[in-house]
Amino acid sequence: MHAFCDFDGTIAIDDVTDLVLERFASDDWKRLEEEWQAGRLSAAECMRSQIPLIDASLEDLNAFLDTVEIDPAFPDFVAFCRRHAIGLTVVSDGVDYFIRRILGRYGITDITIIANRLSSTVSQQNFRYRLDTPHARSGCASGAGVCKCTVVQTSDVHFYVGDGRSDFCVSRQASLVFAKSKLAQHCEQQGIPFVPYESFADVQCPIASLLNEMPSGATDFRLTRTA
Repeated sequence: MHAFCDFDGTIAIDDVTDLVLERFASDDWKRLEEEWQAGRLSAAECMRSQIPLIDASLEDLNAFLDTVEIDPAFPDFVAFCRRHAIGLTVVSDGVDYFIRRILGRYGITDITIIANRLSSTVSQQNFRYRLDTPHARSGCASGAGVCKCTVVQTSDVHFYVGDGRSDFCVSRQASLVFAKSKLAQHCEQQGIPFVPYESFADVQCPIASLLNEMPSGATDFRLTRTA
């Protein structure tokens, strides 16, 4: 069994990339966001254009990331997955460096993170940032920098925890979907079965029950009704 979890708005309380852009970027990032929401830019194109707008030293960026909060129940969920040999992957259309820095504060350093890749260069004491999208795929339905459907296809039995637009496509592939916010609305509209949640405590309890109820040797499970 494998757990795939979105990061922004799911593990992190807020969208971390938006927080960073709001704090350190010019207002051009908002114009690009509007272009994406209007469908004139793909999600990947939008983020690749937004990240270079960040004007901050790495020290200032780290100090800001160290103020970002995550779901208080997530560290316990990580420990739960370890105890029950459940694989755990963070699959995010956010920024890998942001995710690693934030989770590292909680001692969570040994889980797989698949996200867009941040790189930086220093020129005359100024940091310049670039976003690479090594997990993008041609024809990705969401147009994201990380094609989540491709990532999730690598696991036979899995559940997915998410909240936003980048999770829409992948929600049809999971054996079990935990959804809130825009993802919950999407699942309701599309008739996709899901379990509503507010925190990872709401995810852990149903999974623990499933583990207890699954017959020995079972290899799959499916939710058959919309919660």
